[in-house]
Amino acid sequence: MRTTRRTRSTGRDELRELRALRGSAPQVIAAGRGDGVLVAVLSDGLAVRHEGLWSQVGWQEIQHGTWDRDNDLLTWTLIDGTEHSAVLTEAGQVPGAFQERVQASILVQEKLQVPGGGSVVLSGRRNPAGQGDVTWMAQPSGRATMDDPVVQEFIVNQSERLADEYGL
Repeated sequence: MRTTRRTRSTGRDELRELRALRGSAPQVIAAGRGDGVLVAVLSDGLAVRHEGLWSQVGWQEIQHGTWDRDNDLLTWTLIDGTEHSAVLTEAGQVPGAFQERVQASILVQEKLQVPGGGSVVLSGRRNPAGQGDVTWMAQPSGRATMDDPVVQEFIVNQSERLADEYGL
């Protein structure tokens, strides 16, 4: 059984680059390294430095992710379906912090039966740093047909109901 290895902290030069990109100092919760890659779990998003270039994504934009301990592989899928991954030979606390931040972005989540059969999991998400609007996401299950106008209207109505019910 392998354990998650500790990692060196983010270097000063790397933090300077990220600060310049963001316009403010990042709040780094955890960091992990691999060959040519640095992953930083920030309070408001995930920052990845690959081959010297930084990219960032807000937690509310990440649909889900997994940590494969046996292969040192962190993978994540964005809400648009784009998949990303990073091999982290020095993962540190990244796997746990990653999952915690994705979960923290979910304000409300409800499974609903949709007209015509099947169901959707409807989620209202916002960046856990409290920034930005609520993003609504519907994940189909079973026979749910997302391109059906009746289903689309149902999802919009349920999103509005949940937003009102939870004060979002």
